[in-house]
Amino acid sequence: MYVPAHFANTDEQSAAEWLRLYPFGTLISSDGGALLATSLPFILDDRTTNVAVISHMAARNAHAAALEDGQDVLVVVNGPSSYISPRWYGSPVNVPTWNYVGLQLRGPIELITDRAGMYEVLERTANVFEAPAERPWKLTDAPTDLVERLLGGIVAFRIGPCRMECMEKLSQNKPADLERITRGLSSEGDELALAVARLMAGKAASS
Repeated sequence: MYVPAHFANTDEQSAAEWLRLYPFGTLISSDGGALLATSLPFILDDRTTNVAVISHMAARNAHAAALEDGQDVLVVVNGPSSYISPRWYGSPVNVPTWNYVGLQLRGPIELITDRAGMYEVLERTANVFEAPAERPWKLTDAPTDLVERLLGGIVAFRIGPCRMECMEKLSQNKPADLERITRGLSSEGDELALAVARLMAGKAASS
């Protein structure tokens, strides 16, 4: 991943927070030279000091059959992003660009094949995403036979330890134009642009 130094977030803990906020990513792996990609939700495996993630996919997915224990894979996660117009700069010597947050994790994949391990992946995934609810749904709320069928139809896995790279391109290289760019995003942009504007404002306040 190309990450210029002024856009890099090298703090693993804060970089990992992007995965908590935007957990839907793309798993990419190679099968005999062919690239395979599947979009999946990922959660951090917080039982280890190393960065690791867990997820699962449908066993009927051809990608699942191509996964091998120990194989190096790539997970790509994208946060908010937006177009940046040259109209929002003080100088005319500028061109359009794109502000965004991106996260990439690389590491070996470990297939989880025992029932207890597969159940735990499903249980922990549900617990993470149900946590904000007043009365969270639990895997034990589902009928036992349904859970058993589900376990028979998935491939669960863990990826890690991961090498993580985080890009936070939020106009840090244009400090004199930050306010103008933020105003432009806020007045002309969509919801993603507003999210980028808030991130830029937060970055400026913390610098």
